[in-house]
Amino acid sequence: MVAAASAPQALPAGAGPVNRTILALLFLLAVQVLLAGVLAWSGKNELDERQQLLPAGRELQVDEIRIADAADSEVVLRQVHGQWLLPELQNLPASQQRVTRLLETLARQPHGFPVANSAAARQRYRVTSYQFHRRLGFYHGQELLETVYLGRSPAYRQVYARNSRSNDIYSLRYSNHDAPATANAWLDRNLLQVAAPSRMEIAGLRLERSNDQQWRTRDGHRADGKAVERLLKLLRELKVTGLADEDMQRSLAEDGAAQRIIRLRQGGQDRVLELLVLEGQFYAKDARYPLFFIVDPRQYLALLQFDRQRLTGASAAQVAPSKSIEETGN
Repeated sequence: MVAAASAPQALPAGAGPVNRTILALLFLLAVQVLLAGVLAWSGKNELDERQQLLPAGRELQVDEIRIADAADSEVVLRQVHGQWLLPELQNLPASQQRVTRLLETLARQPHGFPVANSAAARQRYRVTSYQFHRRLGFYHGQELLETVYLGRSPAYRQVYARNSRSNDIYSLRYSNHDAPATANAWLDRNLLQVAAPSRMEIAGLRLERSNDQQWRTRDGHRADGKAVERLLKLLRELKVTGLADEDMQRSLAEDGAAQRIIRLRQGGQDRVLELLVLEGQFYAKDARYPLFFIVDPRQYLALLQFDRQRLTGASAAQVAPSKSIEETGN
């Protein structure tokens, strides 16, 4: 006998509406989670944009920077063939490291949340278009890309900063002293340094680096390795401390006489470095540049101490004089 099929069990009263309510609540919860995720993502992007005083990638477009202070002084830094130059100083090299630090500080340094954004705060912190400690104009050609104001300092090596396109003010790990408005302050202090010459002529002695990496005189004698290394170290570390002023530039050009001329061959290029003293100040002139530089007195005097006897380790009688332009004065 076949058993009769059991009849379906009836749902409890009210179960249908309860299930629909639960499904509706779950749907609303899913929508809320989705919206929260979208808002969090967009909020993070907005924060990322607000954390940069130079928008992402903008620093790569900049080829000219103009820095002004409250006293109306201004310096222009211009990039030519990948190198930052100072037009005011006849296109002498600027400190590439210093310019890079400025750009990277504004473009990449995380600044957190704004410290303020009101009109009163902009005046109080000196980051308005008419009250500032530094105004930084970033250009591509003649097009002004961005303007950033640096104002008061809230603490040591910190400064308030604002992009002119926004009211938000940030506390920046930087200093107004790091962005001077004078060309001399941006001058590359290492521009006279000599990295690895292959030939030198100093004090009438010509030295060349041979294939075995030894320094030898013109007649093949080995030079004093320790003395040559001390000389090379001085040339690698030679520091510019400033520029001669306009009057001294003229005096050096007209009356300056070199105490020491160093001729160098580096990277297939010839260089001539002259050391001069006038009115108790020590100067250097590099044939690659049009102006006279002030150099460290200790380095200057140390370079004068190298003579042929010291560099060869031989007695004065053993060192055959080399005919050179330094000796003949031609």
